[in-house]
Amino acid sequence: MPINNIALLVMVLLCFVTVLLMLNLKEHRQVKAKKQQLNSYEQILDQVGAYIYVKDIHCRYVYANQLTLDFFGVTQEQLKGTTDVNYFPEAAVELLLKNDRKVLALQLKIADDIMVDGNEDGISHVFHEIKQPLFDEKGKLTGLIGVSTEITDEYNLRSELELLANTDPLTGLYNRRSFNAFSEHEYVRAMRYFEPLSLMIIDIDLFKNVNDTYGHLVGDEVIRRVALVCNQHIRESDVLARIGGEEFAILLPRTDTESAYKLAERLRISQQTYRFPGQHEANDLPEVTISIGVSTLSVKDKSFAQMLSRADKALYSSKNIGRNSVHVA
Repeated sequence: MPINNIALLVMVLLCFVTVLLMLNLKEHRQVKAKKQQLNSYEQILDQVGAYIYVKDIHCRYVYANQLTLDFFGVTQEQLKGTTDVNYFPEAAVELLLKNDRKVLALQLKIADDIMVDGNEDGISHVFHEIKQPLFDEKGKLTGLIGVSTEITDEYNLRSELELLANTDPLTGLYNRRSFNAFSEHEYVRAMRYFEPLSLMIIDIDLFKNVNDTYGHLVGDEVIRRVALVCNQHIRESDVLARIGGEEFAILLPRTDTESAYKLAERLRISQQTYRFPGQHEANDLPEVTISIGVSTLSVKDKSFAQMLSRADKALYSSKNIGRNSVHVA
């Protein structure tokens, strides 16, 4: 082969090698840039005050930011391939897995509040989580990404406010607002399934005299005692509420008139004879009697209000015949 041809071949090979080196260098720089960018993103995520994680299509962890790793007590390498079973109680795992599968199956974003029982401190923690599916550049589902924030304080505050809005602070019973809500629900159910439903309204006789004679503090204790005695005689399915100053109501699902009347009589007698166990200062409270009005659901009722009105009229009848009595509308 002539020398000129050899020289030309060598030059072509050198050019080819140079091009390959340049392409490799460019690819290396792109990979390095992507890695630096990824590291930069991870550093940013590590600074976010939320639990961020990625799972594959089998609900196994593939990534988590530092806050999540610290919460789990693992490193990034130790995290990979694990599942929620490794970090959460069984009840929480069931709900977390259900949400994961819903995201992956429907390929939609979901949001939910999750309560997790504390293992060490014994305190329950509540998290608001948002999960959505992840896809590659070809649109293929690869897993999901989740972001969770702790809302325990907000949840507890909301629960306390709901409790205050629905309960009577003196007795801890339901208040009139929540009683009406329960009653409307039970009224609709009883009408739909043709089941009996009874209601009693209870009033403490001559309660104003108690306040005037002994003072409001003693009056409050009397109200608590009446609430206690009523609560000891009702079923778990019954709804007891304080609906006024000295007025109580009991909703009795699946209870006919005769059964409601018998319960009312037991309550009336128990209020007179009840004694606290042992030497209890509450035994020194003045004796009181109660009057009770009872009504039962009728096919003619158009609303729960009509049933309530009949019970009120029955209560006034009990008052008019001398108090300390039960009257059925």
